[in-house]
Amino acid sequence: MAVVEKDFSRKVVKWDQTPGGVWTYLVILASIYILYILKSYIRTVIFVSRLDGPKTVPFLGNARCVLKDNLLYRLAHENQMYGRIVRIWLTGLPYVILVEPEDIQIVLGSMKHTRKIFFYKLLDNFLGKGLITRDVDTWRTHRKFLQPAFHLHILERFTSSFAECADCLMNEFLKQDRQEINITSFINDSVYDILSETVLGINRRSGLASDDDLPFRKGQIMLLYRMVRPWLLIEWIYRLTKHGRQEEKQRKDLFDTCFKMMKEKRDVLRNKDATTNVTNTKKISLLEYMVEMNEKNPCFTDEDIVEECCTFMLAGQDSVGTATAMTIFLLANHPEWQEKCLEEVDNIFDGDSRPPTMKDLREMRCLEMCIKEALRLYPSVPIIARILGEDVKIGKHVVPAGCGVFISPYSTHRLAHHFPDPEAFKPERFSPENSEKRHPYAYIPFSAGPRNCIGYKFAMLEMKCMVSAILRKCRLESIPGKQEVRPKFRMTIRAQGGLWVKVVARDKKLNTVVT
Repeated sequence: MAVVEKDFSRKVVKWDQTPGGVWTYLVILASIYILYILKSYIRTVIFVSRLDGPKTVPFLGNARCVLKDNLLYRLAHENQMYGRIVRIWLTGLPYVILVEPEDIQIVLGSMKHTRKIFFYKLLDNFLGKGLITRDVDTWRTHRKFLQPAFHLHILERFTSSFAECADCLMNEFLKQDRQEINITSFINDSVYDILSETVLGINRRSGLASDDDLPFRKGQIMLLYRMVRPWLLIEWIYRLTKHGRQEEKQRKDLFDTCFKMMKEKRDVLRNKDATTNVTNTKKISLLEYMVEMNEKNPCFTDEDIVEECCTFMLAGQDSVGTATAMTIFLLANHPEWQEKCLEEVDNIFDGDSRPPTMKDLREMRCLEMCIKEALRLYPSVPIIARILGEDVKIGKHVVPAGCGVFISPYSTHRLAHHFPDPEAFKPERFSPENSEKRHPYAYIPFSAGPRNCIGYKFAMLEMKCMVSAILRKCRLESIPGKQEVRPKFRMTIRAQGGLWVKVVARDKKLNTVVT
């Protein structure tokens, strides 16, 4: 036994005397670990490298093409060149783009693919870490808490705020009677007023608040700027830059403002008399709803309230503003559909100046078809992205788990086999009989599946209120030479050069243009 121990001791000493062997062993283990960690990335690189797609440049891939060459516009018109799955590289990261509704449903329709890609994290400072950018587990919890606030019986309380802001917008239009105007700034101001009141509980029309008081229109999305400067994708490097410091200050201003308003709202709610409980007709803000929910569910923290508050305020501005402005512009340029909407609105209100009720808004079916067609042509958010939670078979391909997938509503909405004559404005596509024949994932302006936009009903009611208010008092005319939309793709679609229409006041009694 002693001899055996002695031999074993000699073997240990001999091993200790060969450090090269130890390092070799450690390198092998480290290499195996790194390969294991990078397994999904390596599989994705191999898969994506075999696909066809737009021409790339070294290091940046297609990132500059996304910014400079309107890649999404090209894909919408050239997707048949590349096949069912399109390859794209963004600063060394491989992704695929899906266009066909059947393939999109596999991804968006499953809870297994609800994780969002890395680039969404770059929106945290601008949007807040709300429902849009949250990790799956937190998103699932917050969605459960917030979903009741977007049921129709709660949304009905917002309609008076929608209507009041919409009337102010209509009055601004009337001031421009017989004038040619760029409607985008008017619409954006109205949307901001609506969000300030419905999300924060602040009535900006009272004159007690000004643009300088709130920081929600002062930020700038830096995601695309960072994409073409890959070194800025490293967070600690970006924070050292001028833009990084500005974004951090903007985030602090947003948080300080929301925390202050949250504290004021909580004090009011705690001090109010029991006899002043909220009724079904009382105006309510989402901030108030979240504060009340926090009292019942402490796991929904103050930080969570602030993050979601920032997300609702910032994400709702450009998206609803763009969709509303596009609808008004397209109605001005398609007078036959404007006439149908005018007739519908006149039939609903019959000369009465009352604000719209929820029932009135439901009856605006023609206007709803026009809004949906505007969103088909120019979806506010032109691209959506997810990470596959497991391997997915699409056609003859098996897309590996961990692969990032881009989905472009702008491209999908232009598939001629789902939308014949796709560039034409044809709201009849969204009549009940035509809609029921269409694949459910062929039209996805608010995304789809479990992680769709929580506020899509809110947005539709908001848009109906604004557009119908204008049509009750104004007729819209196109302007020669300014009848074309030149889309510019950022985080939302923009119109290069603005959206211009001529506003003409309508006669209240005769329902004709004032002369």
